[in-house]
Amino acid sequence: MTNQTGNTDQIKQLNTGLVYRIIAQHGPISRIALSKQSQLAPASITKITRELMDAHLIQEREFPVLGLRGRPAVGLVIESEGWQFLAIRIEDQQAIISLKEINTKTLAEQCYPFNVKGNQQFSDRLSELISLFFEENQAYLERVTAISILLDGILDSYSGVIYKLAHSDVHELAIGEILTEKTGLPVYLYPPVNALALADHLKYSETRTSKNIIYLQIQDVVNIAVMNHGYSLDVMTRQPNLFAHTQIDLSQTQSCYCGGKGCLETLISIPAIIQQAKELLADYPESVLHKENISINIISQGAVENDPLCKSLLDNAAQRLAYPLAMIINLCGSELILINSPLNDEHHYWFTRVQHFVTLYGNPRYSSKLIFEKSASSIKECETALIQNALYNGSLLLQLLQG
Repeated sequence: MTNQTGNTDQIKQLNTGLVYRIIAQHGPISRIALSKQSQLAPASITKITRELMDAHLIQEREFPVLGLRGRPAVGLVIESEGWQFLAIRIEDQQAIISLKEINTKTLAEQCYPFNVKGNQQFSDRLSELISLFFEENQAYLERVTAISILLDGILDSYSGVIYKLAHSDVHELAIGEILTEKTGLPVYLYPPVNALALADHLKYSETRTSKNIIYLQIQDVVNIAVMNHGYSLDVMTRQPNLFAHTQIDLSQTQSCYCGGKGCLETLISIPAIIQQAKELLADYPESVLHKENISINIISQGAVENDPLCKSLLDNAAQRLAYPLAMIINLCGSELILINSPLNDEHHYWFTRVQHFVTLYGNPRYSSKLIFEKSASSIKECETALIQNALYNGSLLLQLLQG
């Protein structure tokens, strides 16, 4: 009986999320059309929509039907006004906290210093800032439903645990549980690349032909999200993605914050490339980097203009990236690589070199058809995707329906 109860709860969650998502994406939509599109029985549609209306998550709205006279039809739409969530981005020793409606509208935003060390400082400071933000923006608060946190590091999104953070000495911090206990709100903790993947999928899944996609982030950190027909690889494994901590050069002496040496992130992140440029500059007296402050944009531009040092830096980064990336492509049959990185500014050179080395290491069955594109979304634009996903899969909806 225990298994049956669990299955019934899961079916309710999935069906409720499906109905909500269709209304969000296609509303105003009639109940008849909703039943056809969801393939749920009319009685199920009536029950689910009644619960959502009673909770003020959807509402009825009249809309005209072309070619028909008389009274307008009645359709269902999302009722987003007043439903809010707290979005937190932690980056560059800052915490950017926003109050947003679930339709992505930002009601208030504050940026606070966040230079902390250790678990206790991290959790105390973040709890303090959330309380301070609520106090400073009391006039905007209505129905706050959840907290989303975007943070680069080794994270477990399903238990809300931060395993490791660079420069913060944080170790196995159950921040989700701590904040839920203090605020009473569910917490969604994700690395930014996962938010990019979710936002991209929600926006383009119906129009994009490629379904097996790798989202690649190369910034101060390196990370990927692997999506197959809308399902993220870590959803299946429920384990952190450690692509950036593949140890590809054991001759390196510099330790990574994960505890390894020669990790991919320590070799091809933007700070790593810039540091390599400084170390090699004396060997290239004619390099354009002698004339400019070294930045990734200058390095990218120099590579396009055939500067030997700039080309060497990006070629080395592309080659180091390509081997572990090709292994994932061979395993997953990936069709599209979407890159979010400052290297995209001169993306023709960078994409060409990455594709060249992936072709060398990967199987032609996949690598010969692989497409590389620039990611169209920014990290800031993706904050709402975490909450939308929790609503669309029904997990947050059930909590709201239960009060």
